[in-house]
Amino acid sequence: MAEPVTILVCDDEKGIREGCRRILSSEGYTVDTAENGKLGMDKVKENSYDLVLVDLMMPVMGGLEMMEQVRQIDPGIILVVITGFATVETAVEAMKHGAYDYIPKPFNPDQLLAVINRGLDKRRLTIEKEKLREERDQRLLEVASEKSKLHTIVNSMADGILVINRERQLALWNPAVLKMLNVTGRVDSGVGMDYRKALRQKDLVEVINKAFSPDFSQYTIISEEVVLSGETPKTLMVILAGVRDEKGENLGVVCTFRDISELKEVEEVKSQFVRMVAHEIRAPLGAIEGYLNAYLTGVAGTDPQFNRQMLERAKLRAHSLMDLVNDLLLFAKLESKKVVRKKEFLDMTEIIESTVELFKVQGSTKDISFSVDIPDRLPLIEADRAEMEQLLTNLVSNAMKYNVKNGKVAVRAVPDGHYLSISVSDTGIGIDEESLPCVFDEFYRVSGPNTRYTTGTGLGLSIVKRIVESHFGEITVESKVEKGTTFTVRLPLKQVNEK
Repeated sequence: MAEPVTILVCDDEKGIREGCRRILSSEGYTVDTAENGKLGMDKVKENSYDLVLVDLMMPVMGGLEMMEQVRQIDPGIILVVITGFATVETAVEAMKHGAYDYIPKPFNPDQLLAVINRGLDKRRLTIEKEKLREERDQRLLEVASEKSKLHTIVNSMADGILVINRERQLALWNPAVLKMLNVTGRVDSGVGMDYRKALRQKDLVEVINKAFSPDFSQYTIISEEVVLSGETPKTLMVILAGVRDEKGENLGVVCTFRDISELKEVEEVKSQFVRMVAHEIRAPLGAIEGYLNAYLTGVAGTDPQFNRQMLERAKLRAHSLMDLVNDLLLFAKLESKKVVRKKEFLDMTEIIESTVELFKVQGSTKDISFSVDIPDRLPLIEADRAEMEQLLTNLVSNAMKYNVKNGKVAVRAVPDGHYLSISVSDTGIGIDEESLPCVFDEFYRVSGPNTRYTTGTGLGLSIVKRIVESHFGEITVESKVEKGTTFTVRLPLKQVNEK
């Protein structure tokens, strides 16, 4: 028994809706109605319709917008436009939005049924065509030869497949192999050649040779990594498996290749990062454990003031550990390149001034003075406010951290061509020439007698660099030992469209 045909009538005129309902219901169709596009879309989302009648002019949501959304949900639904302004232009516009046909107001039952029946015939033909296509594809798969099926599957695989017969000749290789081995030509080129001549990589040939050794029968699978030489070295995982007939006689070997270069690189970076993180976390955790053990076991003595100092030190280490965790999370977020930035046109004046004010209180403990040099009006930049605040915070914090007693921190911002130049200078310990290229590396901290008690995660400047680069800017550093350091950030100005 055929499923009932369901139709949705969407029109802001009650007379049109009810008239269509009576006419179509009398023909045996199941009919729903909606008075605007939004209510119509709610019904489309909840129910399955074969055909939708849509009025072009409706409140809340018009017909064209509704049709676009309907097509996104179910492209197979037949859309018929109802319009009181039937022109060639409206018809063309409706067709662009997926309409099958249109019917001008006013219309009689015969006109409505004629359009509806044509649309439903189109729907039935489309469904039948799809079923016939599926049946045809199934028959083609069933009648295809085993060889054809094998080639189809092998050629579509992302992994490289290489089949070598017992005479050591290439019987088959797929496009993925050609790409991995940088071989030009058709997939059938090289078939029949000795694999030792066809394959130009010595290390790869040596691995495949193992499949033809006398003791290969002792193994079910050989799996090895092979590094291919070239302009861009590749690491392949090579898996060899023997092919045998019903009697167990060896017919050849199937070689599977998978390019694991990126995976190896990621694994190495991940391992290195984990090692660095473990190293950075171990020190503060060890210190915290030592302070707490001394306090709890009484090794520190009974002096309340000294015990309080031990706990304060533990608290300070815990705070630095929390800073490290926060910086790690931010660094990982920036590194993943999945950051959703809310860029807006910013005047950096307020951000610079508020950041400096924030650090003035901390700076007073080291008698560090701050100065800000900004023109009356800075040109706007397009940037993420939160990241700009993070950038300034890290630079000013760094300038204060590596400064000396009675030192100075100066923040300056000036237009520089098509860029806004922001510099943060200090009169601190400075950085030697050998260390300068490394200051933006992860977990790098300037070492020396003056930095012994300086805390930090070693990620601050790395985070700054990634923020700057994500905004298509640049950052530079100038420094002299015992004279001070200046970091300069250049960010593109807001682009003004000239007419």
